[in-house]
Amino acid sequence: MVDLVIREIFLLFNLYKFMARYDHIPIFQKTYILTVHIYEATGHFKREYKYTLGEKLKLLCNELLDLIVIANSEENKLKSIEKLDNKLETLRIHLRLAFDLKVFSRGLLGDFNKQIEEIGMQIGGWQRWAADNRLLSIPARVLNF
Repeated sequence: MVDLVIREIFLLFNLYKFMARYDHIPIFQKTYILTVHIYEATGHFKREYKYTLGEKLKLLCNELLDLIVIANSEENKLKSIEKLDNKLETLRIHLRLAFDLKVFSRGLLGDFNKQIEEIGMQIGGWQRWAADNRLLSIPARVLNF
């Protein structure tokens, strides 16, 4: 019994070593903070919007976090990073909708947009890095060198 437990712990430890870490990445940290702020803001929505637009905003934030984890663990990150960029733009549109419906203030929209801009800049940098690394990983014979 003890041997089985030790073996499982060893296997989990080895699996953990090879899993991509994501919680130390600045884009994950900033997106996580944005998600917390969205959850706090949607808690104050009127009932009319809390279970529609509020849930949509929370879902979009959760999907952003999921896409960051997926992109970080994939070898070819470009497709996931593009999905991440599109999801961020969708979040921006829904936040604007919430502002236009007077669900929250201009100041709160400004704070959210500032956070989204920072995340967007990190996505752009990640895209450039992934594209450069993708080119480096292609054999020279494929690139006709």
